[in-house]
Amino acid sequence: MKMKRIKTITAIVLLLSLTLTACTRPAASESTAPEESSSSGAASIPSDTEGESMTLGQLADYFVQAADDYNPNADRAAVLEGFDETEQATRLQMFVMAGRAFGDLPAPTGNGKNTAPPSVDLTDTPEWAWSVLRNLSNGGVLAASDLGLSELEEDPETMGQDDPLSDTDDTSLWGPDVSYSMEEDPDGISDTQDSSSGEISGNDKMNAHVTQKDAEIIAQRFFQAFGTNLKDNFYAAVNKGELDALELPSDGSTAGGSSAVAANTDRQLHELILEIVNSGEDYPQGSPEQKIRDLYKSVLALDARNEEGVEPLRKYLEAADAAQNFSELNAAIALAVNELGNLGNGLFPMVSVTDTQDSSRKVMQLMTLSPLFSAGDYDDPDNEMIQEYREIIIFQLTAAGESREEAERLTDGILRIERALTEHASSSEELNSLQSQTDRYTPESLDELMPQAKPSELFTAIGLKSDAPMQVFDNKQFAAYAEWFTEENLEIFKAMQKSALISGFGQFLGEGQDGNSDSQSSTPEEMANEAVQSFLSEELGQLYVERYFPAESKAEVEKMVQKMIDAFKTRISRLDWMEESTKQEALRKLDNITVLIGYPDQWDLNNAEIRGVSEGGSYFLNAAASETDKWKKMVKGLDEPVDSRRFPMAAFTVNAAANRNTNTLIFPAGILQAPFYDKNASFEANLGAIGSTIAHEITHIFDDEGAQFDATGTARNWWTDSDFAHFQELCKKAEEFFDGYEAAPGIPTDGKETLSENISDIGGIACGLEVLSTMENPDYDAFFRSFARQWLRTGSYETLASLAQSDQHAPNILRVNRVLSNFQEFFDTYGIKPGDGMYVAPEERIVIW
Repeated sequence: MKMKRIKTITAIVLLLSLTLTACTRPAASESTAPEESSSSGAASIPSDTEGESMTLGQLADYFVQAADDYNPNADRAAVLEGFDETEQATRLQMFVMAGRAFGDLPAPTGNGKNTAPPSVDLTDTPEWAWSVLRNLSNGGVLAASDLGLSELEEDPETMGQDDPLSDTDDTSLWGPDVSYSMEEDPDGISDTQDSSSGEISGNDKMNAHVTQKDAEIIAQRFFQAFGTNLKDNFYAAVNKGELDALELPSDGSTAGGSSAVAANTDRQLHELILEIVNSGEDYPQGSPEQKIRDLYKSVLALDARNEEGVEPLRKYLEAADAAQNFSELNAAIALAVNELGNLGNGLFPMVSVTDTQDSSRKVMQLMTLSPLFSAGDYDDPDNEMIQEYREIIIFQLTAAGESREEAERLTDGILRIERALTEHASSSEELNSLQSQTDRYTPESLDELMPQAKPSELFTAIGLKSDAPMQVFDNKQFAAYAEWFTEENLEIFKAMQKSALISGFGQFLGEGQDGNSDSQSSTPEEMANEAVQSFLSEELGQLYVERYFPAESKAEVEKMVQKMIDAFKTRISRLDWMEESTKQEALRKLDNITVLIGYPDQWDLNNAEIRGVSEGGSYFLNAAASETDKWKKMVKGLDEPVDSRRFPMAAFTVNAAANRNTNTLIFPAGILQAPFYDKNASFEANLGAIGSTIAHEITHIFDDEGAQFDATGTARNWWTDSDFAHFQELCKKAEEFFDGYEAAPGIPTDGKETLSENISDIGGIACGLEVLSTMENPDYDAFFRSFARQWLRTGSYETLASLAQSDQHAPNILRVNRVLSNFQEFFDTYGIKPGDGMYVAPEERIVIW
């Protein structure tokens, strides 16, 4: 777990996400398997709503139709064997019927193997379901969470010895003794079934009734496993060859698509760096090459770094430790900030941002302490993440000179504050509403809020004016935090400062000095490469652009950006739900968009003096000089007007962004390479890839968060009440459209958390299709396939589960399948009809922009 600097990073991410880019009768669960089907007639699938519980007959019809391209022997009577089709279907029955319909599954390979959930312990399931469920588990389409079960924990050498199926020779797909009934074999089910209700005891998940949406989500697992029919799963079919061949990197993260592009870019950057490092040329002092070589070599000077240990931080640690009151602690922090930069500020780290209430000026965003975990996590003494987090802080404090006993006491004090702050967090709705986060502070007003802390002393000492505008991420939580600044808690805040110094700068000292195991997993060469990319990103970006980004590529992308803006204007002009006054405001936003492509107009080079080891330099000193230069620029920028043409990303970044607060789109050179942009590809192919990305970023200016900003980038309501109410209804529909669909079996997507990105993905395709509609004989197939191929990616099951909790984007499979399912042009291109997995009825499709 990466804990280093995580508080600051978390707050930055949350901040920038706003600006820089949803009663039936009891089930007969032993799944009523003992009873014979009461009818052989077909049952209709409910079409008026996806929220109604399905009967077993309706479920059988659905799965037989869904499986017809994969198992030609799928038979309704066989799928219903042992079930009463008039009964409401349960989740257990749904999985058994799906398994019967689709038949034997292929052995997972490549992506299928990478994303397969852990094997499921079937001990608590009824015997008649064992063989079918085992087939699903082995095929990678059954997760333990599906039925409220546990994961199978077995040594590979003893795998299967305790398998429920090991006691029977009947391992057919239909399950052992499928025709027996409760009356015929009551003892066979007494351990798992309540004989009075027919339900499986203690397992509400198995007994839960299911809807058509549940069935669709499960069917998609099978479509993905086979990956042979683009009408059912476009992403899997188009990318099948690549998905089957993808292997995870050694770090177990992700591979393919943007991950592969980023890895290739890293190789290119490393080659550039090594050319300079290994060159015998005498580079002029202050040149990009000199700074790159000397910084790189200073990172590799491990013997000297290890010998020094934390000594370079000693005077800053001792200054904090010696503080007898907050005034002295403020002076100690000011000493660190003025000589080390913003990372030296453990109590009030900050970053300058464009003011959401006035986009012509900047404010300092205070990145103060906020909880990393939930209240329940803090209260759980066995929580592994809390234990690890606690040990990291203890390590940092002992490295700063505290005894183990004292470090534990101070760490628990820090955690006590964090736990208390969980009770004062604003809701996500409050945080996303910019109108509710309008409080602004100055150093002087903060003195009134926390008089004992006297923060104005610190802010003045580090170069800020007494009236410098400031804001916080969560006003409610910040007010609660301010109450902890008392003389009684001085020792805790001193500990926070010392912990921050070790956390922020330990990585620049000897090996393992920051207490974070993740920082020790990289090789020295990898750390040196990362240091150059971080501290000398502009210098390295210049060299990267010169070698890898031709001028003609920039010109072509500029043309495509204009096409997409024009297409967006066309679509806004003909919206039938938006009043003319709102349309004019929206069009004004498009007219005022600033587009940055490739690299900055002026390179913001690192002004710090980077010295080689032979000249008395070190990794710590070079990092401190760089951070100090960055801090001075930040303070100076508070008195300067906002520059919408400032390029906020490294030129080699494999990503794109929209800054809602400055109405700016950013497309670094790093993303303008295949599969996103290929100068040798057709126009339609590039339109489906980089074109959809461009329009995606444009749509961010109008998504549920971007809609709160006007043409200048200031938070202002430019909507009529009726238009905004309708827009919110459309957003709610989009939230529900994605909610629950999966990255992998048992890993659902949160439609609310991914709403902004989903709106933008749909807008990206809508604009691309608008452009295609103006062409003669456009190649829609090339457009759609290119769009799907750019999102090719695999990851481990654990990685996907983690991303589902943290990533504001939907998983890549949904960024293709759920997005394309909103467009008739897609259905027409491939002959997709009702009954196909990709089909969505017109009234259910999402059309916003």
